[in-house]
Amino acid sequence: MRAEARAEDALLSVDDGQEAAAQILTFRLGQGVFGIHVRHVREVLDVTPITPVANAPASLLGMVDVRHEGVPVVDLKQRLRIADARGQAGPDTRIVVLEIEIDRAPSVVAIMADAVLEVVEHDPATLKGPPSFGEQWDASFIHGIGRRGDEFMTLLDINAIFRIVTAGPARAHP
Repeated sequence: MRAEARAEDALLSVDDGQEAAAQILTFRLGQGVFGIHVRHVREVLDVTPITPVANAPASLLGMVDVRHEGVPVVDLKQRLRIADARGQAGPDTRIVVLEIEIDRAPSVVAIMADAVLEVVEHDPATLKGPPSFGEQWDASFIHGIGRRGDEFMTLLDINAIFRIVTAGPARAHP
């Protein structure tokens, strides 16, 4: 465990030989810290040119070439309603390539992160549910909220986020 990690933190730095099932990749979107299970992460890349796609939904930034494979890049900030500049890359911006399930099929998609922080191990028992504040909101894509040092960290259910993205109004068939 790293020296800066505190005993009361819900997230612990990963040491060699620890179980992968409890490992998460932490990253920054805007001012927030988020995490996803590493089992979904294929690789983390420096930002490369993203080719826009005509008539794409607002959350699709475009396509990126990953080892000669076209991979869609989703603006997770837009999807999570995080107010910030759309698709603006900074010096720490990374493209995170994910292997997820969409419509019960394995799929490869990418998201942009303002910064990739670290891989940590977490104890699911330390995660809390989304806060209650008198209004209803869709928290179906959140596994829980934990801590990373003095910051809150939202552990995302990445498959649920993409289930919501792909779900739309039923179309009439001719």
